[in-house]
Amino acid sequence: MQPMAPTFPSTTAPFVLAGLLALAAAPSVAQSQPSPKAQTVASGLQNPWAVAFLPDGRFLVTERPGRLRVVNADGQVQPAVQGLPEVAAGGQGGLLDVITDSAFASNRTIYFCFSEPGKGTTNSTALARARLSQDARRLEDVKVIFSQQPKFSSTAHFGCRIVERPDGTLFLTLGDRFSRRDDAQTLDNHHGKVVRVGKDGAMPKDNPFVGKAGALSEI
Repeated sequence: MQPMAPTFPSTTAPFVLAGLLALAAAPSVAQSQPSPKAQTVASGLQNPWAVAFLPDGRFLVTERPGRLRVVNADGQVQPAVQGLPEVAAGGQGGLLDVITDSAFASNRTIYFCFSEPGKGTTNSTALARARLSQDARRLEDVKVIFSQQPKFSSTAHFGCRIVERPDGTLFLTLGDRFSRRDDAQTLDNHHGKVVRVGKDGAMPKDNPFVGKAGALSEI
């Protein structure tokens, strides 16, 4: 019998940031460290999934049901940013990670990943880029630059964390989709993989499996 996929109820919960208080101490003196203290920064967000800090002290927060919010430094939550693509929200799927480009201050570019709907009930993790408008109310020039293959009917294990490398390429983690977890052991699919793509979606020529028979070059 296959194990049941985990499910997560939709809840409205405060968005919490926790920080550690540092103590100055002489190297030769052992001191106990204080416990972390949590501070509620914003409330009323539904399934907040990721945060990206903006240069002016505000930050972007994704809500898994498919909304992107700008939160002011004082915790005021702004209306949902307009212009996102269709999101296959359900189970563990939805709007997931978000990061700002290393040159965001000049180009206002962000990257986000989400569960992208396919034919019928199929879906997969996708990576998109967009420009946040000057008033931070909408996304402009939205483009999907990577889409996990193959698409599959599942509401679990989307993965979806984004990291920008110093060379300007992007790493994206991809879930194994739960019932397709054995796919992670083969290179002819994107399930359970880490892929690397350019900011325009181009495949870097120095990826490790470029030119390898039966392997997808984005891995």
